[in-house]
Amino acid sequence: MQRAIFLDRDGVIVKDKGYVHRIEDLEIIDGAVKAIKSFNNAGYLVIIVSNQAGIARGYCSEEDVIKFNEEMVRRLNGQGAHIDAVYFCPHHFTEGKIEKYKKNCNCRKPKAGMLLNAAKEHGIGLAYSWMIGDRESDIEAGENAGCNTILIGKEAKDLKEAAEMVEKEEKLKSIQEIKHIISEAKKNKKRIVFTNGCFDILHPGHVHYLKEAKKRGDVLIVGLNSDKSVKKIKGDNRPINKELDRAYILAALSNIDYVLIFEEETPIKVLEIIKPNTHVKGGDWKDKKIPEQEVVEKNGGNVVFIDFLPGYSTTKIIERINALGKAQ
Repeated sequence: MQRAIFLDRDGVIVKDKGYVHRIEDLEIIDGAVKAIKSFNNAGYLVIIVSNQAGIARGYCSEEDVIKFNEEMVRRLNGQGAHIDAVYFCPHHFTEGKIEKYKKNCNCRKPKAGMLLNAAKEHGIGLAYSWMIGDRESDIEAGENAGCNTILIGKEAKDLKEAAEMVEKEEKLKSIQEIKHIISEAKKNKKRIVFTNGCFDILHPGHVHYLKEAKKRGDVLIVGLNSDKSVKKIKGDNRPINKELDRAYILAALSNIDYVLIFEEETPIKVLEIIKPNTHVKGGDWKDKKIPEQEVVEKNGGNVVFIDFLPGYSTTKIIERINALGKAQ
């Protein structure tokens, strides 16, 4: 499952000149390239979803819009801003002059058809995605799909400002973002705390552990094992919850500052980058060899152990659920 940024086109990425479709009228809005690059760096898919009723009205053809979109994508790519997919709706139920486009479709915003199709085709988790547009119909489409939304012209001045809002709101970060966050934190003399785990079914023991971890410093980063690495550690029947679902729940805890998903079984590669002041491990590791201890101490950090609350365990929760199922 992936996260996505859904963007309206006219008035968000390109200047809205009224049913714009001629390449000579294509003008990228200032700040759009930087915003899209920030979404790319954060690990989002960037997908354009736009109403193009000019086709239904007879102002242009589908081919005109496709060529315009291809040139727009080419120019953005040339500046390092990658677009993963483009969807557009050519219909208009009441104003259509061309019969085949005069229909009450499911794709024209504020309906969510384009977003739902993109989610299906690209494996997108809509609850963890954003719809950004400059019209209320964009926002309604995003809400109908279950996305977070930003209305340009009201909540943000432009796409660049909207990107800054997303960055502040989202706790789930890419390793590139984490590098920048750590650099700024250390400049401000803040202590970095790191811990990691599968956090498959969150329970009070996890909450207690993470609260205690945050007390060890100023910024708490939680490394979350990816679905692939959880399977290697726990077996083919795990995880119960997918990585984005687990990250979403962790991010809701106020004591966690950032969440980072990593693919390896141990966080050694991540720790080489983060170089935390403190690496927190569960009390069950006290008498065991910790694979990452050497890299933590080599970089000037220390390892701290926090005891779990007795009686809480994801494995025990799964066993109880299975037992209840068999009893029925």
